[in-house]
Amino acid sequence: MIESRVLTDPYSCERLWKTFIPVRSISDLWEFRMCFQRYFKNRFCFHVMEEGGNIYGVLPLSHIDSLDIMTFFPGETWKNKTWLERTPIYAINQDILYRLLSDCTERTYLRYIECDPGYLSEYMTADETGYVVYPGLLNYDRENYRTRFSNKKFKGIMRDVNNIRDMGATFHINRIEDFELLVEMSIERYGSDSYLEDSRFRNSFRDIIRFLSQKGYLKMVSLELEGKTMAVDVGAIYNGVYTIFLGGIFSSVPGLPKAMNMYHIDYALKNRINKVDFLCGDFNWKKLWHLDEEPLFKLVSPDLEEITPMYDISIPDHIAEGMEIH
Repeated sequence: MIESRVLTDPYSCERLWKTFIPVRSISDLWEFRMCFQRYFKNRFCFHVMEEGGNIYGVLPLSHIDSLDIMTFFPGETWKNKTWLERTPIYAINQDILYRLLSDCTERTYLRYIECDPGYLSEYMTADETGYVVYPGLLNYDRENYRTRFSNKKFKGIMRDVNNIRDMGATFHINRIEDFELLVEMSIERYGSDSYLEDSRFRNSFRDIIRFLSQKGYLKMVSLELEGKTMAVDVGAIYNGVYTIFLGGIFSSVPGLPKAMNMYHIDYALKNRINKVDFLCGDFNWKKLWHLDEEPLFKLVSPDLEEITPMYDISIPDHIAEGMEIH
């Protein structure tokens, strides 16, 4: 008979992850997740369905003691809200998946789940929207992307982008030291509303950048004007997916965010990238850039439903209107 159990030993959880969890993007790598685990130090709580030594399902969770909740591993949180998206779940069939999720009845809060909208309605509700671009659907041609805009709107974008380039802007790749500038930019602009205000996130991303650089996956883009770094984005390319994790700008020069966004899209088109992932966050610029929207879902156990708003951070309108950070 298939039975469930919870594993808390880090070595056993690592073996389960590396053996069974499907790797679709860079953040699905164990080493990437461990960059957060080293600083958040949450307890491993991997739920497993097994019979006779055969593994039929794995739900990789962490317990956050300070909040007394279960979240996806490694439980990296900012203002009680997890950051990593689309954590994979291993299950050999739908019944096993239902059993894994039905076991999550006590203070479980799982965010940014990717699944068929009608597949798990019994357990999940709508969460935030993921914003992506599939260059193949555009036949890797900017002109096809242009058709998503009105002529006036696209001309306005390109006018700002070309103005930045005419000012002598240069792009620089993988200048790791620019991460410290990104931290400065983000905290200066958003203060306590920046993830990077939390030292655990800062240290985690320093480790992530080192890991990505060593493996050749890093795609960190810096824009320089008149000898000064004015914008920095941190991303990675892995398994055909170009993910832009976070970024920052010094906002004194108009058009910088547009120049950075167009760089990413042009790069993906020219290099025939399978997918560009700009992550969640319902910021105005993502809709204005006509990115593809993908619904994500969340699982909230019954005993947390009444206090769910505590985990949903609202961004003030005056910040959201100008927000360009990824």
